[in-house]
Amino acid sequence: MKNDNVKNSPEHQAMADAAIGVLDTRFLKALTDPTRVDIIKRLILLGACDVTTIAKGLSQDRSVISRHLNTLEQAGIAASRKQGRQVFYDLDGPYIVQKVSLILEALRPMAELCTPFETRIDGDAA
Repeated sequence: MKNDNVKNSPEHQAMADAAIGVLDTRFLKALTDPTRVDIIKRLILLGACDVTTIAKGLSQDRSVISRHLNTLEQAGIAASRKQGRQVFYDLDGPYIVQKVSLILEALRPMAELCTPFETRIDGDAA
């Protein structure tokens, strides 16, 4: 079976370049772990809080939650601020929205240019 999804048009190349440019591995990896997603959900509900508060509703140990928070911070998804001996974490909503918007904008042309096993209007495979 030949790969009939390969496109050599300038439009396809431009789409590919834009998509590759915005697919940030660190950002996407941070969003793919179930525990980190749970942490993000807790921060959405609770707002800025410390590791102990975040960890209360989760099954992992505080040290594991701290490592996940560090990953989220490295990806730009969360930010931390030290107050006395406590460290508080919060989501960077503007950055998250900007990043997701850039990804969607760059990937939008894929809806037309990357259709698996395109079908003709008459229903036969192309």
